[in-house]
Amino acid sequence: MQLRLGDERYLTADGQLRTPLALLFVLALFLRGYLAWIISLTFSEDRSRLLQFFYSNTEQFVLTLSVGLPALAVVVMLTQMKAEMPGWVTRFARIAPWLLWLSWIADGVLLISLVAANWPHFAFVKALIIFSWLIAFWLLLYSRHLKRFFQLLASEEESGDD
Repeated sequence: MQLRLGDERYLTADGQLRTPLALLFVLALFLRGYLAWIISLTFSEDRSRLLQFFYSNTEQFVLTLSVGLPALAVVVMLTQMKAEMPGWVTRFARIAPWLLWLSWIADGVLLISLVAANWPHFAFVKALIIFSWLIAFWLLLYSRHLKRFFQLLASEEESGDD
């Protein structure tokens, strides 16, 4: 790993890469279907009650889960960040930003369809999700922390060969 001046903010005290908060926010946005599903499993009597609050039908829920699949692959990659990383992690880090963009585009199509289906009706939750989606756009496009994190993660392979 070729460190530059200022890269110490991307490392923990023991020298491991630290996952940026912006990446955690973006992943939580794209994986909101999975998060709602996991939280709904904690309800003992009616597990579908929380899901019905966010999703009016099963198709919307399944579409939200499919939007999160590329982001879920990035989460699996992040779980493998260790001192001795498998080789696929560094190769996958090169395509991870593209997978996040794919999730962002698919999520935008889903949000447009949800807003169009309920056009005159205002829902604060949907407005909050749209605002978060726009923040995710800004983070994916302009965040130096995310770009440098993926660069450092992809360069782990080169430093391991020395």
